[in-house]
Amino acid sequence: MTKIRVSLSIDKNLIKDIDSRIDGIVIRSRSDAIEKILREHVIDRKTAVILAGGTPHDLIIKELNEIRPLVNIGRKTLIEDIILKCRESGFVNIIIIGFSPVIARIYEVLGDGNKYGVKINYLEEKETLGSAKTLELAKNYIKSDFLFIPCDHYFDFNLKKLHNFHLQNSGVVTLSVYTKDRLDSEAGIVEMDGYNIINYEEKPQKAKTFLSSIFIGFMKLEIFNLIPPGQVHWNLQNNIFPKLAKEGKLIGYPVAGNWINVHTKEDVDLVRSLK
Repeated sequence: MTKIRVSLSIDKNLIKDIDSRIDGIVIRSRSDAIEKILREHVIDRKTAVILAGGTPHDLIIKELNEIRPLVNIGRKTLIEDIILKCRESGFVNIIIIGFSPVIARIYEVLGDGNKYGVKINYLEEKETLGSAKTLELAKNYIKSDFLFIPCDHYFDFNLKKLHNFHLQNSGVVTLSVYTKDRLDSEAGIVEMDGYNIINYEEKPQKAKTFLSSIFIGFMKLEIFNLIPPGQVHWNLQNNIFPKLAKEGKLIGYPVAGNWINVHTKEDVDLVRSLK
């Protein structure tokens, strides 16, 4: 690849942000950092997949008479909060997958994404076959590693750091990992050796560790080779993540900050208390 030397005048505060990306491994110099930023925002335009699968009925919070992504968490809805955090981290190509009534309601709020500085593509799910089959609908719209986020998760940890960590490791999937203050069998529980997740169990009968997997992370395109074709029920948490853990291809990144899986009115109230 032919490279051309150019001269740039850059604000000193922006230089600090650029230099913070230099890790000495993947990004070795300021020039490497600038090239990476240009690729992310001009060439690659990174992609985020928001999973809103499952029947509309299952997504409703009855006390609020609203689907989870559209609950008000302060001055905006949960889905708007997710979109803005994606944009702030450079993920401006957004794919939202869900049943027609769900994506129609989300479209009423987000539209094509232009007012948020992103481009949103809506994909319709027609039957419930599990999270892996929901994700599979985006296969032809993704060309490189991508961010995945559920439509009902509130979080305030740094997606850029999570992305950089993913790029520095060879796992097929990088999951964010949260340390709980108690054993919680209602979550995805992981056992780790360094940054490698060596065991993954979704809602085990008895939790073995305090490490809970957050269903937010990054995936390589190889993930689609692990989803069988046809009308089969296939789930990321039960069918794919445990397999990748055994093969040494599931990576965990410990995150600091808040994370709430928003399923109830109490969850919504908790998110609002953090704002």
